[in-house]
Amino acid sequence: MNFAMKSRAVLTALMLTASGATATLAADAITVPNAAAVPAAEVPADAIVVNIDKMKYDQPELKVKPGDTVYWINKEVMPHNVAFKKGEVGDEPFKGDMLKKDQAYSITFNEAGAYEYHCTPHPFMRAKVIVE
Repeated sequence: MNFAMKSRAVLTALMLTASGATATLAADAITVPNAAAVPAAEVPADAIVVNIDKMKYDQPELKVKPGDTVYWINKEVMPHNVAFKKGEVGDEPFKGDMLKKDQAYSITFNEAGAYEYHCTPHPFMRAKVIVE
């Protein structure tokens, strides 16, 4: 992705955030409810949660239904994120915000399939969301 495309993508995300809209990717395969990380305290009590702790995702394989939203919460000081390789959720790689301790990031899975993800700075950290 060249600089102009990256800039356009960033501006689009900022405009969506400012307008209160959600970002949608890969023909609605996923939706990102919040463009940026949120405090873990704002995660609903009944949410589907994957904790990030001790350099791993605590659920290596998570099964959800279409339309479910998954929240990742970083429990440690080391920053982590959720990233998908090219072709997993769209034509381009997708990388969520880096999460500091006690921050959360959410993704809504709209289409059935298996979605493998990893942590960008720690590629050995891998897991999968299966939507069925």
